[in-house]
Amino acid sequence: MAGILDYLGFEYKMIPDDTDANGLMELFAGECERGRKEGFTPVIIPLEDNLDEYLEDMDDDVSGHFEQRGAAGFFSQREHEYEDDIDELMSDVTTGDASNTLVSVFDYESGEIGESAIVYLPTDKPWEAAVLVPFGGWNECPEPEDMAAVLKHWFEIYGAVPAAITHDTLEMVVPDAIERKKALALAREHYLFCPDRVTQCTRTGKLGELAGDLSVSKVWYFWWD
Repeated sequence: MAGILDYLGFEYKMIPDDTDANGLMELFAGECERGRKEGFTPVIIPLEDNLDEYLEDMDDDVSGHFEQRGAAGFFSQREHEYEDDIDELMSDVTTGDASNTLVSVFDYESGEIGESAIVYLPTDKPWEAAVLVPFGGWNECPEPEDMAAVLKHWFEIYGAVPAAITHDTLEMVVPDAIERKKALALAREHYLFCPDRVTQCTRTGKLGELAGDLSVSKVWYFWWD
């Protein structure tokens, strides 16, 4: 049951199985507030996910260092790789659909929360979650060090913190939705970080749709196929 928890070795608390989406957001917000005072970072991890199998494939020393390559360098490289694609994805910003609750830990059909835990990461730097619970480096999913660099960038600018991690998804929470005039530039960064967020997780496959969503949302969602 607790394979991933044993693998990580951090303190944790099980989430009650009758917790709904709003209750989970309240619980997470409370743990974030406590974490700021006590020097830890909470993240939610579903136990039925096979994240531990992915972690076993990572380099042994990934979780032991926090060297950042820099978000600017990462985005620059991705801009070069996806230059032609980005031009085709540009569009006007839409009205947007709000996303203000976490979804990755809930069963899609029943709407019930799966067996999950809040894990207390021993750091007061939220972006280090990317290397303390590392996954990535396959297909278009960034390496953990690149993830950490991007998460640090978004924390410093938007106050974004990682909230839920599975083997192929990352959800983040921000204090406030992004200003509409800044949303398209942020959507571009989201695409460079996670192309599937636009190409497979929007109806139109356009940056403008994602920008519209970001302008009315406090939860950011990333999924890598």
